[in-house]
Amino acid sequence: MRAQLHDYVNDNFVQEDDFLQTVRQETAQHGLPLINIDPYEGRILQVLVAMSGAKTVIEIGTLAGYSGIWIARGLPLDGKLITIEKSSKHADLARSHFEQAGLSDKVTVYQGNALQILRKIEHDAPYDMVFIDADKPNYVAYLEWAVDNLRIGGTVMAHNAFWAGRILSPNNGDDQGMIAFNDLLANHPQLESTILEVGDGLAVGVKVRVSCFLIE
Repeated sequence: MRAQLHDYVNDNFVQEDDFLQTVRQETAQHGLPLINIDPYEGRILQVLVAMSGAKTVIEIGTLAGYSGIWIARGLPLDGKLITIEKSSKHADLARSHFEQAGLSDKVTVYQGNALQILRKIEHDAPYDMVFIDADKPNYVAYLEWAVDNLRIGGTVMAHNAFWAGRILSPNNGDDQGMIAFNDLLANHPQLESTILEVGDGLAVGVKVRVSCFLIE
């Protein structure tokens, strides 16, 4: 029954057009890791962006631009997505995909170390939303940056919250990174948070306090 309901949602609500399918195909053809979000997760991202009224979104981990396209499509006409990718190969492919999707004026791709780039763009904070889908050992650092640089009411989201179940039986640094991230998200005094049980788990937190001591 659950699988049938999942298919029902996909058939009726997930409009993955020909171009998005092409992006996924080219991701494989160019030898990039097949770790992008699923179409169903992409649609959820698009709806959450539109629902939140976000105008400025930071994405950490671009890959080939698949998730970024879903996010950018949820933005208003004057919205802006800043997406950060460590690999120059991946960043170049993503820029091409954003251009082909007609989103070049909405999306800026930064290539390099995410933590260094995040520090450089702090002067434009606060932001409305941060989406994390990158190296797991740094998830905690990305979350801390997001909380510091989101507006009140802003949202942080992260892919792989379930980490294919490895959060229940950790064996390496990536597994421990996801456990630490989930623990911080669940207990952070400035956030109201949860994990949506979709795909590999979509972590969501809303910034509700200016600091640990002051409630808006």
